[in-house]
Amino acid sequence: MKRNLIYLTILILIFLIFKNYSIVLSSSINAVELWLYKVFPYLFIMIIINDTLINLDFERVFKNTSIYVLVMSLLSGSPTSAVIISNLYKQGKISENNANITLMFTYFANPLFLYTMLNSIFNSFNVTIKLMIIHYLSNIIIYLIFKKKILYTPTVTNNTKFDIAGSIKKAMTTTTMVLGAITFYLVISDILQLNIFLRGLLEMTQGLNALIGRDLFAKEILAIIFLSFGGLSVHTQVKCILDETDLKYKCFFIGRIYQTLIAVFLTIIT
Repeated sequence: MKRNLIYLTILILIFLIFKNYSIVLSSSINAVELWLYKVFPYLFIMIIINDTLINLDFERVFKNTSIYVLVMSLLSGSPTSAVIISNLYKQGKISENNANITLMFTYFANPLFLYTMLNSIFNSFNVTIKLMIIHYLSNIIIYLIFKKKILYTPTVTNNTKFDIAGSIKKAMTTTTMVLGAITFYLVISDILQLNIFLRGLLEMTQGLNALIGRDLFAKEILAIIFLSFGGLSVHTQVKCILDETDLKYKCFFIGRIYQTLIAVFLTIIT
């Protein structure tokens, strides 16, 4: 029954793609532009930098590897956080338990994107800073809730060689996968003509873009929901990265539920 439902869904999707090919083409071009101008430049260079730092054992500066991931994720954004955790785990520098827990509290939109997008939506410095603080604070609260489950493990030194070519290759692979995820969810969202809320749940950036210039009730709450949950596009990107390991995507998903609830609560009371 489940398999038949999947077949039917795929057939309907193929029909909609043929029927709305102009929309598919336009959505794909928009996705490429979004990726090229807002995602690729920052994501590409940050993946290279983080991979190089891990190869040079920079995480040893921190007593707790999870704190290292938290700090670098805050600066790098998502899905770089999943890339960092995956690379540390592959090199034996973080345990499976600690890696899974760390997935819960290290999801951030990159700071440049976050400030630019929120300022475009609200045209208010105060609201922009408020929502940025809530976005960061919600992850820190999750860390405080679960930090007792992070077990101390001795720092491992692998003496991995400096390999800029390898880091560039990893960055290209990851950023290309991100482009594919963004394109898929943008196309689905446009051909199904979803409302703003569902658009934001599918692809965070599209949901946030839809808020620009609109006078909507609970606009701040919608924005913080899109940012905190990340959208199925981000979830797909993270799952693709984790599929190369035996780390649990479920932990990332649970973390986003916690983050969304905490962030909405903080938005309401402030």
